[in-house]
Amino acid sequence: MTYTISPENKQLELDIQQEINECLDNFESFCFDAGAGAGKTYALQKSIEHILKTRGENLKLSNQKILCITYTNAAKNEILDRVGKNTSVVVSTIHEFLWGFIAIQQELLTEEHKKKIREELSGIEQKISENSLSSHVNQIEFQKVICNEDFLKVFYNTPSSPAVDFKAAILAYSDYFEKDGLLKNISKFRSLVSHINNKYKLEIALTEIENKKSGKIIYNPIRNKDKLENYVISHDTLLLYCKNIITSHNLLKRLFSDRYPYILVDEYQDTDEKVVAIINSVREYSNSKKNLVVGFFGDSLQNIYGSGVGVLPNKEEYKSIEKIFNRRSSKQIVELIEKIRNDNFGQQSIYSDFDNGSYNFYIAGEDFSLDTFLQENSLANNTSCLLMKNDDISKARGFDEILSVLKKFPRFSGTSYENVTNEFLQQNLQHMGWFLREILTFIDFIQKTGDDNSTVREIVQFVTSYKSTLTFAEMKQFISSSRKINLSKLTINECLDDIANIRERISGEDILRKIFAIDDTADNILVNIKNRAYDYFYYFQDSEEEMEREMSVIDEFFNLDVSQFIKWYNYIFDDLKNKGISYYTLHGSKGLEFDNVVVVLQDKFARKTDYCKYFFKNYNSTTFEDNRFQEIRNLLYVACSRAKINLHVIYISNTYEDVLENIGNIFGDVQKLT
Repeated sequence: MTYTISPENKQLELDIQQEINECLDNFESFCFDAGAGAGKTYALQKSIEHILKTRGENLKLSNQKILCITYTNAAKNEILDRVGKNTSVVVSTIHEFLWGFIAIQQELLTEEHKKKIREELSGIEQKISENSLSSHVNQIEFQKVICNEDFLKVFYNTPSSPAVDFKAAILAYSDYFEKDGLLKNISKFRSLVSHINNKYKLEIALTEIENKKSGKIIYNPIRNKDKLENYVISHDTLLLYCKNIITSHNLLKRLFSDRYPYILVDEYQDTDEKVVAIINSVREYSNSKKNLVVGFFGDSLQNIYGSGVGVLPNKEEYKSIEKIFNRRSSKQIVELIEKIRNDNFGQQSIYSDFDNGSYNFYIAGEDFSLDTFLQENSLANNTSCLLMKNDDISKARGFDEILSVLKKFPRFSGTSYENVTNEFLQQNLQHMGWFLREILTFIDFIQKTGDDNSTVREIVQFVTSYKSTLTFAEMKQFISSSRKINLSKLTINECLDDIANIRERISGEDILRKIFAIDDTADNILVNIKNRAYDYFYYFQDSEEEMEREMSVIDEFFNLDVSQFIKWYNYIFDDLKNKGISYYTLHGSKGLEFDNVVVVLQDKFARKTDYCKYFFKNYNSTTFEDNRFQEIRNLLYVACSRAKINLHVIYISNTYEDVLENIGNIFGDVQKLT
């Protein structure tokens, strides 16, 4: 349905864009704040179009480009779809862009790498000294014994459990390990070997750097873990290196500003502080020349990921431009989310006749049934259910068995339970836990090879170094072999095994080595993958019995059906949106919109027993310095602003009486579900 925008509002919206355009024309850096549903991406698109219209020919003649930085690949693709391909426009995620800019500066990167290795060595030395076995060995002698290919093959290719078999394999290699009770505690032994081996490899790399014989620094965009000894860095390290290098070298700032006189940043509130520091340093360097403009587009109240700057640092140095209009939601929804913001932003619907929406607030007990609620309220189409509990979302999306096993690992239990949200349900792949990212990449591989619509390029990305000499026939044969595997009936362990057994020009083992970063010296691929899983899921334990138990849970993880992982993959890549009823976490809903939204709130969340209650209790009586309040407010604001027409908020609580008045001040009438 099309709604009406009054001539006055049309003109006001045009005036806001004109204000942005004037900043672009005058090289005056600005911060464009717009609430949820305001059309930030549209404003970004119009800004790019304005620059092309007024300065396009000059940009081509000067070999300059507009730089548009996005937070995610999805945002990048959306902007590209809107503005189209243009040689004068670079739309890129920040990591992709920075690597393209800095990769040629190998000497400076190597210097940063040297610093990073020294920091890492310091941390490893600390861990070695904390291991009680270290006092029983001569480290130089021990290092000579373990840091060779033959021993490491035995070490990494032998499962830790059962312990008696592991001990036998180590002793069969050398009776050196009989002394000083080295094998009395397998967990501590594995820890000591791993740390000393890592120390040995890093020291070799450090020596290579100091002797000017180092390898080339490489950024790997599909892995979330550094491999410093091989000169491979991941996302966070790339940002660190770039910040240290660019902010301290005026020549690079000049190259940056000369090449990209227009820098537009999407979703600035989620942008890493190191990136903002880089851009600020380039802007400050260019201030006197008036030949560069930086535009930040975003909304500080939509900072919900626990990362990113939130409020723009040094915001007073930028011209402030605000857009109060909402183009997404009905008048009723906009009025509600303005109350939730409670910061006098003044957001309002741009339409004069979009007033057929509604919002309702319900109190429910612990026995609340979401399915019953959806049925009774006839919510079956274009409805999104936003849930707080990880158990609820994993069950609704069909991968609850994975979560059930994950919660048995120290990395996802106790005080580390928040890692379920931060590393497992994380839809920004750069922040996903590194081993889970590898599993996700493996699922991506089997999905791509099984999909008739996949391009050769999408499959070739998983192939190792000989891909330049591959023939189409060889690729076709490999795809045919992989498709013979009946994934629907396999465990993840069986699936890995079957892929490893593909022995053609394109070897299944080589694919797995690349995905899981396994050295060529490793013989038993599956054991090595499980060892990586152990390193990720567990902290080193003291007792041998504990390690036996741990490995049984690792086996439990790998015995899960691959279908569970495919459903998790579909959740991460949002392959099921707009199919009747969809389910998301509150965090995972950002950027989406639905006719009908159901938000389920609970107090037991993020290791708190009064998570949502804290917001309701302190509504109208807290300061903007209260980080806990801001966290909940921002999350509730983002969730409720997904609704276009109808919103239902259900608060599961048995202790709500003291916050009922404040709830009423926000939502009006409160209904009790029985």
